[in-house]
Amino acid sequence: NSIFVSIHFNATNDDPNATGFEIFSFTPLGAPSTSDGAVAPSSLSTQPGTAVDAQSVALSACIYHSMLGHIPEFDRGIKRARFAVLRLTRVPAVLVEGGFLTERGESQLIAKKDWRVKLAQAIGAGVENYVALGVKKQPPMLVADYRRQNKSPPVEFVAPEADSSLLDLLGDSVALSPSPTPAETPLPAPQQQPPQLPGSLESAVIVP
Repeated sequence: NSIFVSIHFNATNDDPNATGFEIFSFTPLGAPSTSDGAVAPSSLSTQPGTAVDAQSVALSACIYHSMLGHIPEFDRGIKRARFAVLRLTRVPAVLVEGGFLTERGESQLIAKKDWRVKLAQAIGAGVENYVALGVKKQPPMLVADYRRQNKSPPVEFVAPEADSSLLDLLGDSVALSPSPTPAETPLPAPQQQPPQLPGSLESAVIVP
């Protein structure tokens, strides 16, 4: 029983202020992709799905709620797409976008190892919830559930003013601008500290 989790970082030439997380699963049979405009029903019926469409959608929800529950990033949503990396798999598969390299503040967060470890642990917690859903029929945790379990509100890493090595690599080829304040959801009263996951997940493929 395997799954496929492809971990990426985003970039855009259209909006240098774009920030936040998003996650994609393969567009199910008969459904439009998130980016589709007006699509004729007849064309939707010709687009192939996969045998694991439902599992991929469930996996994306489990991981995404954990990411937002652990890290207060802007919510860009759970989306559908026909990316080749998702289309060519035969197991439940998702593509994670963990922030924008083209936004100055967010790129500085991504350059921090401790922030990447925190992101990997959040993805891992989401995978554990997906496994619990399949094996124990246990309903997966939602964003609010994760935040209620936190002893204190999620810590937002503050990027330093100094340029990081990642920004040096990007050079002048990317337009950078001051980071806007990301939107945050008010946090409910804290209760207890969730268990820490061992190690970090640096691989693009996660197999429970």
